[in-house]
Amino acid sequence: MRRDSACRRVLRLAASVAPLWLIAAAVLPAQQLDLMLTPQFLMPVGLTIEDGPELFRPGFGVRAGGLYTLASPRWLRVGGDVGVDFIDTENTESALSMIALHGAAGVAIPFGERLELLPLLYAGYAQSLWAGMTEGQASVGADVQLGFRITPQFSLSAGGGLIARLGLFEGARAYIGASYGVGRGLREPFSPAEIRVEPIFPILYQFYDHGPFGSLVLENTGPDTLSDVRLSVFVSTYMDSPRTFARFDRVRRGEQVEAELLALFNNRILGITEGERVTAEITVEYTALGRSSTQTIRETLQIHNRNALTWDDDRKAAAFVTARDPNVLRYARNTAGVVDDSPLRAINTNFTIAMALFESFHTFGITYVVDPQSAYEELSQDAFALDFVQFPAQTLEYRAGDCDDLAILYNALLESVGVETAFITTPGHIYSAFSLDMWPDDAERTFGSLDSLIVEDDTVWLPLEITALRQGFIGAWETGARQWREYSATGEAAIHLTRRAWQVYPAVGSPGDGVVLTTLPDRDRLLRTYSDRLNTFITRSIHDREQELLRRIRSNADVRPINALGVLYARHGLYDRAEEQFLRIATRSASARTNLGNIAYVRPDYADALLHYQQALLIEPDSTVALLGAAKAHYQLNDHGAAAAAYQRLAARDETLAARHAWIAGTAGTDTARASSTEATTRMTWDE
Repeated sequence: MRRDSACRRVLRLAASVAPLWLIAAAVLPAQQLDLMLTPQFLMPVGLTIEDGPELFRPGFGVRAGGLYTLASPRWLRVGGDVGVDFIDTENTESALSMIALHGAAGVAIPFGERLELLPLLYAGYAQSLWAGMTEGQASVGADVQLGFRITPQFSLSAGGGLIARLGLFEGARAYIGASYGVGRGLREPFSPAEIRVEPIFPILYQFYDHGPFGSLVLENTGPDTLSDVRLSVFVSTYMDSPRTFARFDRVRRGEQVEAELLALFNNRILGITEGERVTAEITVEYTALGRSSTQTIRETLQIHNRNALTWDDDRKAAAFVTARDPNVLRYARNTAGVVDDSPLRAINTNFTIAMALFESFHTFGITYVVDPQSAYEELSQDAFALDFVQFPAQTLEYRAGDCDDLAILYNALLESVGVETAFITTPGHIYSAFSLDMWPDDAERTFGSLDSLIVEDDTVWLPLEITALRQGFIGAWETGARQWREYSATGEAAIHLTRRAWQVYPAVGSPGDGVVLTTLPDRDRLLRTYSDRLNTFITRSIHDREQELLRRIRSNADVRPINALGVLYARHGLYDRAEEQFLRIATRSASARTNLGNIAYVRPDYADALLHYQQALLIEPDSTVALLGAAKAHYQLNDHGAAAAAYQRLAARDETLAARHAWIAGTAGTDTARASSTEATTRMTWDE
């Protein structure tokens, strides 16, 4: 060996290794850098140096280094170490000191999440010092190392192998050490493989709690399987708290997960009158090796103005039907009061209120205006074209709107007073329909046919062309029915029930902006218009049938045409005239006596109605209509035992009729009984 400064050069080189590893960790495409400190025990062996075991005694050493986990392939480890070993010699007082610098490579074999077997090969250079003399040698080695991860960053390892300073020393070594993962826990494990974020429509803000506004695909590019993974999104100002939209029990290394973005916005989003861009924070919470961590992904989110809408799904119109808006309620209830002031009745309450509300538009000065920049006819042809849709309160304030604005206003007014509504769509057009609250067979007998009506789910709907304001209610009905017949025949018409659409697109609270509707339709003027329209409808509806029945009555003494005439009058709300006809034959006709009970029931005088039904049953004990009337009257008089008995007799004779009035079988105060209140008082079955 020669005396020179080589030993000092190796030490200086070793001192520079640690910062080099840290610099490399930042620039190489690595998953992580594990920094290691490994004390070791050395035992001389004689593989090629036969007298090695006699020359050297057991010794010890320590190594410091690092291993990279590459991005690809994940199983490859590359790195190196620097170490110092001390070996006593036989028959001398001087020990052999060796400083070595190695490059290393290995293949990781995982066993579960924490345990890893790592075979390693080393090659490098060593500088030996003995008795004040130094000499350099090539240095090689091979180890098998078993690592156990305690935390995502900290691991313990143990192993053994062979090391050779070529021509000088050969030994077997065993070691135990520790490592710290510089990349573990600092690098975020999830990489967005795909993120799709769609613009937000404030009017649909409640929809986004269950309907997605985008999706994302995340890949676990970290070294560990992650458990209890939770994804949430938060938008400052427009959300009160983060909304968790996906959970995964386990995401393995290299696995991708996909989720739809959901958000629970607050109603402050309805204050956006101009579109704006905000930041959405997507937070990923996860657990790795028992330690909880989070990762945040930020995306820009476009929020449109509160009146914006696209027509990719016509049911979205229901979100604008703000039936609880104070201005809508005031307008609707004022108009409903006009119906109460009129002595005329026809069909039922739904029909008369719908007529009064339609006629109120003309009285109030609401007009149909097409905005060329925002016309449903044009925009509905493009599912993603942006439309400007008015809230009902805005249409009342402006007193103008296009077809979708007027249909939304009309449906909101009707829904606010309990009348169920629907939207009808045809190519380039949308208009309204409302439920007549009648069974299809009753509607057919009342109107002569169902040609001008729509039957959907056993409910009868009256279509109304909402833009035909100058034609009056009857003209708008005829136009709406004609359009439905024309386009439904080609499959181009659809009906969307408002309350069913609300299940997907809930109605929002109208922004209001503090605007209070200070004027309402003039009640006297509206009453005159409404009464004239209703009287014209009644006269037109009954004229031909009335004249036919009068001819039959004059030509014979049969009671049936007299009863039929009374039913005709009763169906159109002419109860006084109907009662006059029924009284003519009440002693001879169970049907007439039953119908007198119906008139008393509608007025309402339930005790008198019950008396008529009982008298009808004396004439015809098996009359199903009289049994139904008796059950209803008993129910309204809170005699539920008698009501149930009459209902059971009815069910034994006519299951269909009984099923339509199943609410009678409920007990007082039950949901079934409460839900039937409208049906119990308005749906009448006339005995013809």
